[in-house]
Amino acid sequence: MSGPVQNRREPAELTEAEVEAAIARIGERDAGLAREASDVFESLTWGEGPQVLGQAGLQGWLWYVVPTKYLTDEAGYMTRLADAAAVLFDEVGLYRYAEICRSDTTRGVHAGFDESDRAGRTAMAKAMEASGIEPPDLDDFAWGDVMGMTESAARSAVEGGLEAAIVSGRLVVGGRGWRRRQAEVTAATLDGDHPVEPGQSWRTVVITERIQQWVDHADRRSPSLGRLRGHTANQLLHGVDPPAEVVPMMGPVTWFLTEFGQAQPLTQAGYLSPAVVRRLDAAAPWDDPFAVGRPPRTEIDAPIVHRVRGWLQAAGALRKHNKTLRRTKLGAAAATDPVEAWRLLVSNLGAQAWDRFVVETCGLVMLNRNAEISTRELFAEVADWAGELGWATTDQGQRHPPGQPEVSRAFHGVLSILVMCGVVVESGDWGHRRVGLTAGGVTTMLAAMRASATGPRTDPW
Repeated sequence: MSGPVQNRREPAELTEAEVEAAIARIGERDAGLAREASDVFESLTWGEGPQVLGQAGLQGWLWYVVPTKYLTDEAGYMTRLADAAAVLFDEVGLYRYAEICRSDTTRGVHAGFDESDRAGRTAMAKAMEASGIEPPDLDDFAWGDVMGMTESAARSAVEGGLEAAIVSGRLVVGGRGWRRRQAEVTAATLDGDHPVEPGQSWRTVVITERIQQWVDHADRRSPSLGRLRGHTANQLLHGVDPPAEVVPMMGPVTWFLTEFGQAQPLTQAGYLSPAVVRRLDAAAPWDDPFAVGRPPRTEIDAPIVHRVRGWLQAAGALRKHNKTLRRTKLGAAAATDPVEAWRLLVSNLGAQAWDRFVVETCGLVMLNRNAEISTRELFAEVADWAGELGWATTDQGQRHPPGQPEVSRAFHGVLSILVMCGVVVESGDWGHRRVGLTAGGVTTMLAAMRASATGPRTDPW
């Protein structure tokens, strides 16, 4: 069985003079085709020369740029452009690229766009995924929908690494275990030496860029919050290890997940059964200041049990299935490993983006103060920043900036979990509460902020 078509030479070996000579030879046969080939080459390289050609760029041009960026109603123009590119690639010895231009995959994507934009984009996404050139997300790194220049360059480097692996045969797309090999090549490229920054890898320069964007995002609209983030930024450049106190801190979580077991029945209303609630409440390793003072009849009568269950479900450690609540693989891992439980906490400080912003920003203030702070002062400061950043809430159909009540609700939604896990301490009476971070809480909040600051961006603002 013959292998895949290979290029006679690679783009880096080509010169512009050789491309111009190839176009001239095409012109001797067909002047119109030569003009089309020249236009195609300029569109693919943006005037930067043949060295920038690559499979990823070609696929992006064939499957996205040609169908969506050319303003024409001419029937068959996509095939005409793809054929012109194929002729040019054959002429310069880039046979593998010519085969992609003429492939059934390219025809299928173009046919999809002829049908509708939605069908075309679906076909394009499938083709990109199946090509093996699309860099996958890793367990510890995800690509952003919106990328800075450094991340975009890193992605291009990974695309080049994947193409080289395919050409050399180290990565056989569609072969046994190819997805694992694709991830290995991606990780190796990300962690390889950066070509310009001494002592840095592609991963570390992307992390640095994302942290700077996290600071800049706040600084553009709220200089005081930007400065506060800036003071913390250097502490987020490297991974944050679990606190030394991780075992006792996460004891309540590991205990709950262990006692919960593999699955528990739910009532018609979706709560844990009364018998399960009473068992958990009676043996719980925490004091519940909101308890009713008698054995609970329902889950609502055991507020901490109710909140822990709800938080673990939102975090993905528990999942509803028919009339039962089941422990997931994530929950099973957290039940036996306090570090996994801690990572679960770090990644789930809020069910929604607003909640996480409030909790992390409150943590940022407490971290900066290095002392307990009045919740009234804390919530007022965070509410001001939220308004400056453009957060809004709707009340009776009217949008307005969040106030202290909205900040308080978001913070208290997870406060009992933070107190239970020894991240936050409370003091004072109910009218004058103060909160502060423990030593383990400082580490936990830094880890949570790093997860947000270095995570993938989903919007440009």
